Amino acid sequence: MEQESGERTGVSRKEAILMAATELFAQRGYSATPTSEIAQAAGVAEGTLFHHFKTKEGILAYIVKDMLDAYVQGIEIQAEKASNGLEAIKGGICFHFHFINERSREVMVMLRDFPFHLMEADTPFREIVTTRFFHLVKLFTDLIETGQKDGSIRDIPAEKTAFILIGMLNGLGRQRLMCPLKIPDIYQEVLDFCYNSLAKRV
Repeated sequence: MEQESGERTGVSRKEAILMAATELFAQRGYSATPTSEIAQAAGVAEGTLFHHFKTKEGILAYIVKDMLDAYVQGIEIQAEKASNGLEAIKGGICFHFHFINERSREVMVMLRDFPFHLMEADTPFREIVTTRFFHLVKLFTDLIETGQKDGSIRDIPAEKTAFILIGMLNGLGRQRLMCPLKIPDIYQEVLDFCYNSLAKRV
């Protein structure tokens, strides 16, 4: 029997499927990518794909869950290394830019044509996304409140500011990856803007 590509290359079949799906979803969009093409690109039988992931939605859910978990964990690591709340926010913003560069394909999967019907109430996909999103909101809220306690961040509504920061970073990621026009490097300007907006004046 002919071996499937995952066996030949040392990459597991599941990993090969995820790599192929991520590439195709990012290039063509989730809706425009049939499972047959994912299986072909991964070098596996379509039945193997459905053995590891029951549906195409299951593949997308795994990709999104893995990406969001890595993103939240990265922000948490930056926070642990920071000397105060403001520096933790700065570290989180630095990590955000690094993350969208390093994992641009996965981010594109979320941004390109996210199938919002999967976010309907009482679906596993909705829980995957909302649980991690609100964990991120709480994380930024806690960092802002920490900064207010240690004197590095001024008196502002912590949770609302967390939503503003997350919305801004999401929009910047969309602009960076999807805008057809040439976008200047604004990394330092974003850091300066957030730093000056949040810092407590002495």
